[in-house]
Amino acid sequence: MARASKPHSDADPRAIEITKGGKIIFYPRALTITWGNDNRYWRFLPSTNLKDPKSAVQLLQVSWLEVTCSTDKVEAGKTYKVGFNVSLQPDAFGWDDVEVFIMAKVGKKGNYFFKKTNLGKRSTTTKKFSVPDEGNLEIEIVAPQSSPGDCGLYFGLYEVWSGKWKGGLQIHDAFVEKV
Repeated sequence: MARASKPHSDADPRAIEITKGGKIIFYPRALTITWGNDNRYWRFLPSTNLKDPKSAVQLLQVSWLEVTCSTDKVEAGKTYKVGFNVSLQPDAFGWDDVEVFIMAKVGKKGNYFFKKTNLGKRSTTTKKFSVPDEGNLEIEIVAPQSSPGDCGLYFGLYEVWSGKWKGGLQIHDAFVEKV
């Protein structure tokens, strides 16, 4: 199997959609994925275009889960919820007793807010569900004092602490939605 010259996949801004209601959808190619260009660890499922709602990226196996995205299409003083729409394949493994974090911050140097979820409690089904699954992760857009002009929203899905190998997760999209 051929490997890409660069191991991490970078976000393609053409794979971001802003709906008429203002929801921002990050399809799989709009995500920055650690080890995302290495086909031993991740596989982008075939799709007809960058904004295909049926597209997904499948985690084959990693011990370091880091999937991020960002947008500057948010308004200061407003609150947004962020999350990911995912599914677990029947052969999913490594999720028991592992907490997955959904983390968000305003500005590159901002402080993170987070929610934890345990995917091991989910049945392995190909049905999509949103994470965090127990309450929304909401964040108010307030420019950080350290860089007042940086009101971008940065968020991601992380599990980098356990060192456990895990696989069988499909990420369908990430989203930002005004509350």
